[in-house]
Amino acid sequence: MTKFLFVAVLGAVAALTSPAQAADLGGDCCADLEERVAELEATTARKGNRKVSLTVAGQVNKAVLFWDDGFEDNAYVVGNKNDQTNLSFTGEAEITSGWKAGYDLTIRFLDNLSDAVDQDNDNGDQGFFVWQSHWWVESEKLGKVSVGLASRVTDTAPETDFSEAGLAGYAGVQDIGGAFILRRADNDFAELTWGDVYNHFNGDTANIVRYDSPEIAGFIASASWGEDDVWDVGLRYATEGRGFKFEGVIAYTEVTDAQDEVIGNGLDQNTLVGSLSILHEPSGLNVTFAGGRREWQGTVVDADNIARTPEDTEYIYAKLGWLAKLNGLGPSAFYGEYGWFKDYVTAIEDGGAIVASLDASGSAVRVSGNEAEVWGFGVVQHIEAAEMQVYIGYRHHTVEFDLVDGTGAGVAAEPIEDFDTVIAGSKIAF
Repeated sequence: MTKFLFVAVLGAVAALTSPAQAADLGGDCCADLEERVAELEATTARKGNRKVSLTVAGQVNKAVLFWDDGFEDNAYVVGNKNDQTNLSFTGEAEITSGWKAGYDLTIRFLDNLSDAVDQDNDNGDQGFFVWQSHWWVESEKLGKVSVGLASRVTDTAPETDFSEAGLAGYAGVQDIGGAFILRRADNDFAELTWGDVYNHFNGDTANIVRYDSPEIAGFIASASWGEDDVWDVGLRYATEGRGFKFEGVIAYTEVTDAQDEVIGNGLDQNTLVGSLSILHEPSGLNVTFAGGRREWQGTVVDADNIARTPEDTEYIYAKLGWLAKLNGLGPSAFYGEYGWFKDYVTAIEDGGAIVASLDASGSAVRVSGNEAEVWGFGVVQHIEAAEMQVYIGYRHHTVEFDLVDGTGAGVAAEPIEDFDTVIAGSKIAF
């Protein structure tokens, strides 16, 4: 009996003093759990510290682009530039009551984008680039300051849109098929692309300092400055009530570092651009308008060897939409769109080859003007359970050019074939 008790006591002591026991609540009780947590941390995204949050998000957006330029048609697998594949890292931390700081790092992928392919190239650029990389400090009462690679105030100014159908079609019509070359009626190519004859003047990102005011009665005022030398100012207003949602933006920018987003004429410019959208929530009906006007500063030696300032460039874009709940997946967004674009190609530096490719009479010396029109329709089906959108959109594109001879008289231009596109694909967000 004594021997049995001795063995039992030894066993109890060994049990109590062992380094890991499931029922042990001593100092090493969680060793197994900590080991498991360490394994999980090694395979997941982790914050660098416990003070600043980290959110990893992104999306994959791929589609099939069908196109027809009047003589040739084909289909390519592309990345949809309307809302391209990206990956973002964002976070923030509270400094004190009413003050916080944060950061935004966004990487966009060049995965054969829909604005980079053309008749002779079904493989656009590959790789990735940094879209945003900046820090910010925000006060509830004083507003927000951002420094680094960030959105200019004119970024998204022409893109206010309640249709929920922007994946298939929005004001940036150059993002679907913009690199395709204009096809003449005789089957030869002109020396221009569709992206040369329209553009929605979006400001994109730049290395800037930006300020956004606090929201006051629905208004937010913003200003940004940077690069060498680009500055923007803008005003945004949003409100809702009585079944309606409204948002509008107007922005102005000056670029004085001899860059041009349209035809590459190397001139400084100032641009007024904006958009507005209204949604009637009970019916789902919505309407969107965008527009802009760009004035050129200075002159270029035109195709006729005369120094000339290009004509002011302008556009109007309109969309009518309907958000309907037709199934249990999520909203179905139907839309129709129209865009008008004027004088995107005038006073072209070293433009002799362009003029020759558009001249049907052989007597033209320069391009005096042009008009392009785009109309289309489509649908986007939202699948809320998977953070997914499936879409299809059709567009029809036309353009006409005005040419003049040495006396200023109009001459015939080569007819340009109409261009048709259909984009069908899906975006999934995470």
